[in-house]
Parts: sequence; structure tokens; C-alpha cells
Amino acid sequence: MKSFTGLLCAAAALLQFSALGTLLQAGPYEGKNFRGRIAYSSDGNHNDEDDWAASPVALAIFSAAGVKDRVVHFDYNSILPKTDPEWEKIHAASVLGAAERFGYSMTIFHDSRKDLARSVESIRKAIDDSSAENPLYFIIAGPMEVAYMAIQKSNPEKRKYVHIISHSRWNDGFSPRYTFTHTKRSVIPSGIHWVQIADQNRLLTTSPYGRPATDEEWVPWHWMRDASDSRVKFLWDRMRVSKRADCSDAGMAYFLAFGDEEGSPEKLKKLLVDHQLPEPVRDRRSIRIEAENFRTLQSYELEFKDDRAVSHRINVRLTGDKGRIATPYSELFVERAGTYDVDVRYLDDKEGRSRFTLFINGTRKGVPWTALADDAAWKVHTIPKLTIKAGDEIAVAVERDGAEEAKIDYVQLNRSGAGATN
Repeated sequence: MKSFTGLLCAAAALLQFSALGTLLQAGPYEGKNFRGRIAYSSDGNHNDEDDWAASPVALAIFSAAGVKDRVVHFDYNSILPKTDPEWEKIHAASVLGAAERFGYSMTIFHDSRKDLARSVESIRKAIDDSSAENPLYFIIAGPMEVAYMAIQKSNPEKRKYVHIISHSRWNDGFSPRYTFTHTKRSVIPSGIHWVQIADQNRLLTTSPYGRPATDEEWVPWHWMRDASDSRVKFLWDRMRVSKRADCSDAGMAYFLAFGDEEGSPEKLKKLLVDHQLPEPVRDRRSIRIEAENFRTLQSYELEFKDDRAVSHRINVRLTGDKGRIATPYSELFVERAGTYDVDVRYLDDKEGRSRFTLFINGTRKGVPWTALADDAAWKVHTIPKLTIKAGDEIAVAVERDGAEEAKIDYVQLNRSGAGATN
């Protein structure tokens, strides 16, 4: 009987992603030119008023970055299970008001509560128009359900040219207060590339969810209020209407425009008021691939306990005696090949000695490690100085011991000196 490692290598051979190497780009820039198109899907009709400001700020970012004409789809009011008709009107005023002020073609905007079929068809067309030379970067600033419908209708051969960008479990389709029909796991196995960036609420939200902002919490945004540009003043007005000092989803637009996951009020001021265009990031220092975003989960299932100790509060757990997670390496704003220290964050359960092994393209990297502490704490194991290229398959294989569920949180690639973060 073949060894477990041998079976893993054979499985990896069947799942080779080397052919994708010619399709995947470090992008979205070639030199100073943005290559590809942009789609954006937002909610704003229930749950949180933040999109009333985030949607117009995102449109302002694309305009200031010189990629306005690359936006081919923008839908809004995308929460389907619940809605508030007054919220729908307010968010529509934000989106369409910004679209007019920043000079967008109104034909690309779609209200998913008023005409869901048109929203879905617009996304489907954007996906089907994609190619290696003309990829689609699809920002998810609302739950996954509208996007899922469109992806299901799209040409499966075109999905490999699509990158979806998300930053929060809400946009991924997970909420303790809502039951969504579909989540990111409904689409990741389809071949679309999932890019999960850091939670943008950290810097682009200056007041907490659930109450109006205080006078002090508005101060970081006074540059909008005091701007001479009426379009920027409009952004302030929309934020004030929301009563929330929050445009967090717009951080995904800032990331797509410049490769910077650390968007902030200060950086937005430099872009929108001072007209200082930052140089796009050529090579991100750290790339975190959430375990639940791996394309293939073998004997692993997603676990959402809303646990703050877990990255994005989601992890995967082993359901059998042996398991494996695997995905092609297809990130944005990275060199096509690089040398990384690779972190694997896993849970060391109270019982058992489960064994973990990292593979790149079916080849074992480093020495397998065992969860020995039995202290129910999350640990990071690092395999240093690995060369990883676009299209390479990254996999973690696990052999269960005892009662351990061998949970995995993420795999993170760190350039020298970047270090692990919990």
C-alpha cells in the first residue's frame, strides 16, 4: 500500500497548477499601466450604513487613481434576505451622486433590489469578457449572494481570469445575525482566485459599529468637510448622513489601485485633496492566505465560531483521519517568484499529537512538525527560505492523532524581516 506521503504527492501531481503560471500576473499593473477591468458589488440596504460613505469614496479613489474607465460594473443594495426601503434610497443617492460627480458612465450601475437580473447579467458579462490579457478584479463589498448567482451563470473557462477581493467575514457571507444561502466557499472551488486582504475597519473606521460617531471621532475626516473640491465635500455629506465615521469597504478600492492594505484617512486626504498619487506596491512584504480560502479542502471543513483569536474569525477543521488543503499561489502586487519564510498557524489541541507537513508542487518542504503542547493554543510553525512562484501549488497535509481536530487558521508568506503576525 502506498504511503500517505506518496498518495499526497500523487494527488498533487493531478492538481498541478503549473500551466497557470503563464496566466497569473503579479498585477494589476504592467509598468505604470493598469491591466484589466474592475467590478464592485456593495450592500448598504441593511445591517450597516457604512456603504453610504464607502461606495462614493471607492468611486473617488478609482477616479483619482486614473482607473475610472476600467470600472465596468457597480451594483449596490445587494442584501437579499432583508432590506430597508429607506436605506435603499439613501445608498442609491450616495452611489449615483458620486457617479455623476466623478464622471462615470451611468450604464454600469445597477440596483440589485430593483433589478437583480440586470445586476447578475452585468457581472456575468464582465466575467465572460475576461482573458489573460484583460482580467477582472471583482471587489466584494457586500454579501456573496449576488456575485454567486452571476458566477454560476458565467463561462467556467473564464473564471481563471477573475480575482475576487474581500476584507471581512461579512463580505465572505458569514454573520452571526444573518443566514445567507451562499458564502465564498460556494465559489472558491470554481476556479476564481480569492484575494483576502487585512480587515479595513482597523484604519478606515474611527467610530464603533452600532452608534453615531462622536465629535472627536469625526475629526480625522474634517479634511473632507473643509475641502475646496465640492466632490470631496459630497463624500463628507454622505458620511454624515450615515452618522458613522466609516468608509472601510473603500479600503479594498485603495488596495486595488495601489497594493496598499493600510489605507487610512491621512492617505485618502493625500490622494483626494493633495492629489499626491502613491507609487503602486511592487511586492507586498507579507501575503496571508486564509485556510478557508484554499481552493481544495480534502477531509477539511470550514468552521465559523466568530472567534476573535482566529484571523477573520474563520478556520478549517479536520473531519477524517487524514486531510489536506491546497491552493494555487495567485496573489496581487507580488513578484512572479520570491523567497519567503512560510508560516502555518494551527491549533494545538488538548489531546493528541497530530502531524503537519507543508508541500510546494507536491514536494515536501522543511521537516514535518507535530502538535505537542496540548495547551489548546494557536501556534505558528515557520519553514524558512522557500522559493515560490505564481501558479505553484501550496498544500498542508495533516495526519490526525487522538482527539485533535488539527485546525488550521492560515498560511502566510513573509519576505525576509516581515515576520509572523497573529
